[in-house]
Amino acid sequence: MKLKLVLKTTTKKDKDVYLKFNIAPSKHLGFINFINLALNQDKPVLLSFEKISKKGDKEESKIVGTFKFEGKSDAELKKIEEEIKDQEKKRKKQHQKRVQG
Repeated sequence: MKLKLVLKTTTKKDKDVYLKFNIAPSKHLGFINFINLALNQDKPVLLSFEKISKKGDKEESKIVGTFKFEGKSDAELKKIEEEIKDQEKKRKKQHQKRVQG
């Protein structure tokens, strides 16, 4: 399964503009847990950017925003969560077979 973060806005002429970021399979469960936490706690989420130089120096961007997650369908979110957990189990079983075999 692929999981993407999709940011959407509109232009002055009401054209949709999207920006999509792939979420690595190893981060799926953590991402879903974060969303569940934000939904259950009903707290705002802070969005900010971090600039990292080639030397490794980190600097927080001057652009920030806050928003709240809204659940479209609890059933859909549970389904995605179950799919991710199933994939994790399969991956762990395959890893154990390789290690033992």
